[in-house]
Amino acid sequence: MAFSRALLSIVLFCLMLFSGALPASQNATAQPGIINTLPGGETHGHLNQGMYYFEAFSKVSFNQIQQLPDSQWQFHPNSSLFLGTSQSYTWIKIPLQSVPGAPTEWIMTLDWPLVKSIDWYHYRQSTQTLISSGQFNDWQMPPDGPDEFPFAIPLALDSDSTTLLYLRILPSEKALLPITLWPAESFSDHQLQRNWYLGLFYGVLFAMFGYNLSLFIFLRHKAFAAYCFYVATMAGYTLIMNGAGIAWLWSDYPALLEYAYRILVPLGFFAALMFIRQFLQLKHRGLFLNRSSQIAGYLWLTMIILAPVISTSILIPLIDAFGLINCLFAISVSGYLWFKGDRSAKYLTLSWSVLVVSTVILLLGLNDVIPYVIELHYLQNIGVTIEVLLLSMALAERFNRERKMRSEAQDIALQMSTEAAKAKESEMAAQQRLLGIERRVKEELSLKVNEQTRELKVAMQKLQIMNKELERLSLTDPLTGLANRRYFDKRFNEEIQRAKRNQSLIGLLMLDIDHFKQINDSLGHQAGDHVIQSLSALIQRVSGRASDLPARVGGEEFCLLVCNETAGHIASLAESIRTSAEAGVVKYRDEQIRYTISIGAYCVIPTPDTDPAMILKEADDALYQAKHNGRNQVVIKTHKSGEATDSPSASDTTP
Repeated sequence: MAFSRALLSIVLFCLMLFSGALPASQNATAQPGIINTLPGGETHGHLNQGMYYFEAFSKVSFNQIQQLPDSQWQFHPNSSLFLGTSQSYTWIKIPLQSVPGAPTEWIMTLDWPLVKSIDWYHYRQSTQTLISSGQFNDWQMPPDGPDEFPFAIPLALDSDSTTLLYLRILPSEKALLPITLWPAESFSDHQLQRNWYLGLFYGVLFAMFGYNLSLFIFLRHKAFAAYCFYVATMAGYTLIMNGAGIAWLWSDYPALLEYAYRILVPLGFFAALMFIRQFLQLKHRGLFLNRSSQIAGYLWLTMIILAPVISTSILIPLIDAFGLINCLFAISVSGYLWFKGDRSAKYLTLSWSVLVVSTVILLLGLNDVIPYVIELHYLQNIGVTIEVLLLSMALAERFNRERKMRSEAQDIALQMSTEAAKAKESEMAAQQRLLGIERRVKEELSLKVNEQTRELKVAMQKLQIMNKELERLSLTDPLTGLANRRYFDKRFNEEIQRAKRNQSLIGLLMLDIDHFKQINDSLGHQAGDHVIQSLSALIQRVSGRASDLPARVGGEEFCLLVCNETAGHIASLAESIRTSAEAGVVKYRDEQIRYTISIGAYCVIPTPDTDPAMILKEADDALYQAKHNGRNQVVIKTHKSGEATDSPSASDTTP
């Protein structure tokens, strides 16, 4: 939802630029020959020849606007006019004439509710008589009006003369003004269809809200609470944007409607951000993602608090700009985590995509890039419905996945407990046998005791071997046999503490296979596994020392921790690994696979303030620089702390 709102702002901005670039004959001067003919036999239609508009910075009267020369009117060729965030009055003049055989009773709807007041005057120019007039003030719909939704104007037309419809518009927020014309006999069918659809839409939102709220109450999982908050803000936003809130809920509270858009949009962004933090667990994804999402949340809260006191012309562009930045960041993070294999990020990205597509189609219709039809207003709500359903499915999938992982861990623990119980039962049986043997002859007793003792020792040794094997498997990468990320983090912290005490240098190498995805895509994942196994064997062979710690920490990403060596040795070791990888060949079936690697290394004598995250970041930055510089190279970063070492200087070096 948040991404679609930012995209809406981008498209509106581009369409404003496009409309400003239209030829002067269409955008700058009036065309008095234009007459909108209303067709017969259709359920509804749109302005087929355009309209005229005039922006007045004060409340100009109807008599004054009639005296306005044609040169002062601006011509707009579409059936939808963009009024921007201006708080000034805008006059619109629409020439109308029915075709022979068309109905005489019409309803004109302005399909955008963010308009504070509308004055309308239906005028027959040939006789200089006012046919009808009316006013909508502070979103109040008259009891005898044709519709409870904003805004509907009854018109009486005949085919033998042209009439002029004047509208005086005062928008409350950013405003588009799409206009639809309905024969009176088909308008009731439209109302029934619209109310049925909106009832179904909000029924789905309410059902999803209630279902996930019940899950939160029973499971106490914060992601379900964030989802409910998000759904509630989307419901509030759509109630404002489709006019249902004005028609059904809060038409008697104009002060609320005055600030609805500028509060609900930041609130929607804030709710989306809170859901993303919980759903993608950003606070566990690293310091940058955690802190940046927290700062964004505080900024949205600040906008909500200051909405009543900041001018609309300042606040709404600020919301659009920051919303765009926020959404680009969010979609980048979601796409990156999806690329890294996060299934939750995949669901989030797909649900956004549905809503984005529906919003773009709606905007293209509102600005006549594609033919505008009233049904396009339902399209974004359909996108919201699909998004809500997909996110609910994603939450359920994630919860089931976590529950399955917990169940598997419990099964392993139960299996180990059962084996321990069996060992204990065996021990107790051995003791019982010893008590029976004790009544026998002394020689036989001694023999049986020795036998049972040996059996017990063998059972205990087997149990110890099983426990050690389980521990080894939990700390080892199954594909390469190297240490996994869990064991590497444990050893890494221990070596940093040891280096702090001894004031010795440690070096961290981060290795990444270049263009590994191309190997997988062209030869298959089994070929990629052979390459990963070949590189792991190469690292162990070239490193050589038992004290060095190689580990696989990602798909094609490795680490090598080197302690008690000089920076020069570490640089030489990194280059040896790189050249060996470049010269090597991996044989897989009938293919001979060649590959290269990029290496980033960081050498440091740790100080009391040095932490593992800083060393990992520096090594990762060096790896990024090696990738950026063209791959198949080594970038070494060193840092002098305490006594001087013979490592390179603090600047990056590339062999």
